[in-house]
Amino acid sequence: MHIRIPRLFLALCCATTSFAAAAAPPQGVRIERDLQPFDGTPTTWHEGFARYDFVMDEQTLAITPFKAPAGEKFNIGAPAKGQRRCVVVVPKSPAHGNPWSWRGCYWDHQPQTEVELLRRGFHVAYISADADLKPGKEWDAWYTFLTDGHGLSKKPAFIGMSRGGEYAYTWATNHPECVSCIYADNPGGNAPMLTRLSGLADNDVPLLHVCGSIDPILGKYSTVIENIYQQFGGRISVMIKEGAGHHPHSLRNPKPIADFIVQSVEASSVKPPAYVGQRLVRNSFYGIEDSYVDFPDEGTHITCRGPFFTGCYSRYAF
Repeated sequence: MHIRIPRLFLALCCATTSFAAAAAPPQGVRIERDLQPFDGTPTTWHEGFARYDFVMDEQTLAITPFKAPAGEKFNIGAPAKGQRRCVVVVPKSPAHGNPWSWRGCYWDHQPQTEVELLRRGFHVAYISADADLKPGKEWDAWYTFLTDGHGLSKKPAFIGMSRGGEYAYTWATNHPECVSCIYADNPGGNAPMLTRLSGLADNDVPLLHVCGSIDPILGKYSTVIENIYQQFGGRISVMIKEGAGHHPHSLRNPKPIADFIVQSVEASSVKPPAYVGQRLVRNSFYGIEDSYVDFPDEGTHITCRGPFFTGCYSRYAF
């Protein structure tokens, strides 16, 4: 049995923040964490943002400051054997709550979304990842370093392109309570992470996929994730670029992606009406009709669907 609750009685279902700690704050209240400065000598990243580099020892997980070679410019080199390179870029004026984005792979490839997030007060972070350096204890240590050690939000927003999408989902599905949202661009995937998507849905983590209509990965992973997540009642929105393949990733004008991330991070937890009671399960109810929209900056039309583009409601089930 399901109960449809009118919009009048509910907050819009674009809310992601939940706190699992025992001393959780009241619904809708965000924790203000003290931001701690980063050690080391920064270089500059796009538009003059301060970039701090670190090296992590894979055995001890010790993280130490590192001066990036001048030849790397905005990019990042491969780590030495037994190490991981780590990067955090600092905004000129941090936003409330110290939000941050975490790139899953391919640092500095199509970075326009991260540059826009930096303008809006987000920190931007990365740890070495490739076919041989997959998410594991090193990612956990980097998360702890940034959150417990430096006061960044406990719920990063993930940015994952191609294999980076697979890695973002791999870490996020293992830590679903530690994620604010995921933007995945023509994402890859794997069977284990597909079986754990329910954890993200249970934690009301919104997803956004940006894909090319003729990218072969679209049907293999992106559409599969969309179908599974909808069945779990999770919120997933998609943007399918007409005539595009696996490349180029992202959007030339990243505003829709940045808006999605900021909206997801800033949203408050949904508090059910008193008459609903405590023995019901809430998930999301939204339309999945396509909208075929002209995006002049992208030089193509984009098929948009999902709760980021339509009304979204809370659905309570016995």
